[in-house]
Amino acid sequence: MLGAVRRSAAACAVLGFVLLIPIGAASAREGVVVRDARTPIDYALELEPHLLAGSGPPGRGVGSGGGIGVRASFVIAPEGFIRGVNDSIALGVGFDYTRYSPAYGFYGYRDQCLHFEPGPAGTQVCTDVTSNGGSYSYVFVPAVMQWNFWFTERFSAFGEPGISLYHIGNYGFSASPALFIGGRFRLADRITLTARVGYPTLGIGVSFMM
Repeated sequence: MLGAVRRSAAACAVLGFVLLIPIGAASAREGVVVRDARTPIDYALELEPHLLAGSGPPGRGVGSGGGIGVRASFVIAPEGFIRGVNDSIALGVGFDYTRYSPAYGFYGYRDQCLHFEPGPAGTQVCTDVTSNGGSYSYVFVPAVMQWNFWFTERFSAFGEPGISLYHIGNYGFSASPALFIGGRFRLADRITLTARVGYPTLGIGVSFMM
């Protein structure tokens, strides 16, 4: 899992740099609102259906995969943490379904041993192995704090630290750290195109601001 976290952290850094490009382009065409008191969209709830992709999932799963999900973010502090900056705070909770397979992973298709027991003469005996080619179905329930920054009337960025509960196959529930960064581009009055990268998944969807 550590390798996957490192890859996700690198992807977050790249996205953070990429997000600066539309900020500069949008600023040239419209007024910057990051110093305004409140967000350009007055909303209490953001509802976001999305498509998902991921690699190196937490727990027993291996490989890469994709799925669908939904996120609801409830605004709890419209004026955010920083006085004089157009930020806001929300609490987000989601429900995501993804399926992973090593056939689409970085290291090709193969089953893996999940648990070893001590054997004779210092050997290790595999007692639990992946099945069906190592394909696994995950249900993620992320819970995050969403810190939003509105840069222009149409563009905002956010960071989301938190935790993700997950259920995998017949192995029950466990938990993993969750960390995302993303951005929104306003398509209509209360509709945005929203993208995020991080761990354990990345996604793209449409947000409805209510």
